[in-house]
Amino acid sequence: MPVYNERDHLASALSSVPEFVDLVIVVDDGSTDSTWSVLSGMPDARLVKLRHLSNRGVGAAIKTGYRHCLRTNASMIAIMDGDGQMDGDDLPRMLDRVAAGADFVKGNRFLGPTIARMPWARWFGNAALSKLTSVACGFRGNLDSQCGYSAIRRGALARLDLEQLYDRYGFHNEMLFLCRRQGLLIATVPVKTVYKSEISHINPFIAVPTILWLILRGYIRRRLAQSSVDRTEGPVPEAVSGD
Repeated sequence: MPVYNERDHLASALSSVPEFVDLVIVVDDGSTDSTWSVLSGMPDARLVKLRHLSNRGVGAAIKTGYRHCLRTNASMIAIMDGDGQMDGDDLPRMLDRVAAGADFVKGNRFLGPTIARMPWARWFGNAALSKLTSVACGFRGNLDSQCGYSAIRRGALARLDLEQLYDRYGFHNEMLFLCRRQGLLIATVPVKTVYKSEISHINPFIAVPTILWLILRGYIRRRLAQSSVDRTEGPVPEAVSGD
């Protein structure tokens, strides 16, 4: 669970994590409010509290959490944000899909019945970026690329070079491209759209051009990797699972 200035939402987000989850790793990404104090006072025995002394970006926080997970015996690893926008009731469906054979599972708000809760401007932006990401990474199913709710198999995560991934907003797009280049089986499942009183820390005038650049870079990397494999081993399978 990456968090940044989420003192008002952290307790609610943590309470939504299902009881069957064995370990909850929270990474405070250099919060400037009292997030770390709130987190430090929480007694949940499952909690592992990690901290970046300065803000390094949501991607960097996720990578810190991923690396810690690989030092545990966790078999499946999920990401839930600390702003309360992810419903813990959706987590079993995602983990079930991993258990059924998927390597990496993305939550998809567009497949859920509550998508109408998303403000129209965000819907349009997310839909456009998701379509571009889907085409660029060769994903044939319906995709919600900007949704951070995900689950991954431990063995699949261990295969990924996390240093290749962008440290800030755009990480989730990069994660899809990296999974694709590694030949991982990707699936999507419906999740609820949740909006409360949280304040977005994303500047669209910076984030959108950055993501567009990452999508272009990801497409070029995928095509170069595919050409290399074609010359040596035959074509990369084009089918990637999506619901």
